[in-house]
Amino acid sequence: MPPPHDFDAFLATYRARPSTPNRTLPAAGAAVLAFAAAATAVAVARGSDDPEGGAPPLVSALTSDAPASIAVPSPVLPGYRVVAAPDRDAAYDVPAGWHVAPADTVAGFGRAPDALTGKGYATDGRDYCPGSTRTVAFLTAADEQDPAAAATAIGAKAARLAYADPGAAAPAEPLRSLDGGQQGMFVETRGRIARPAPGCAAEYSVYTWAAPSTNGSFVMVIAADTGVPQALDAAGAKRVFSSIRPYEP
Repeated sequence: MPPPHDFDAFLATYRARPSTPNRTLPAAGAAVLAFAAAATAVAVARGSDDPEGGAPPLVSALTSDAPASIAVPSPVLPGYRVVAAPDRDAAYDVPAGWHVAPADTVAGFGRAPDALTGKGYATDGRDYCPGSTRTVAFLTAADEQDPAAAATAIGAKAARLAYADPGAAAPAEPLRSLDGGQQGMFVETRGRIARPAPGCAAEYSVYTWAAPSTNGSFVMVIAADTGVPQALDAAGAKRVFSSIRPYEP
């Protein structure tokens, strides 16, 4: 398990700032899953955010021909940039060096009908080793109403589809958004990568955060190769998850 961190102190610092009135995240489940079902031919490439290339089993992406221009709100985390998903009424922040895909990108893991996809897609460390992307993040949904069960289930599915490994989930723990408006559950699912390429990680973590929605649970997913330079740890994933908020351009 990762060492203890001072995330509670980090939260307290930002909760002390003035904020706008809270809104509940939307009932994303049906909309996200319906869009995923429509993606009947999804390219698969372990560790690549290129929708055209590679061999299984990691990241897949499907984009429209004409990405829409959208208004991007300011980040709530200093030094970060915003990932906006306006048709999910959600936004979150990632470190400034990450690549943020166009808002209409649909991406995730696997191949339909056995796929896990969503929007709000961002990546870090593309080609940090041959053919691999170090970190992938997106927003999706789960049928489970209980957020701890949803975060655990999506973590297990992402581990299976992205890394061909069952993973081992740590107990779920509560995690509230910086604005205090979203209470969810955080889960880390860890495992090993079979036969990693030279220079590539031999371990991974799938971080998930789930909050209740009308149709199940709203879920944030980060799949991270770990044990390599600039790998995202649990504290960093919690920082990203804590920035989730309604999309307000």
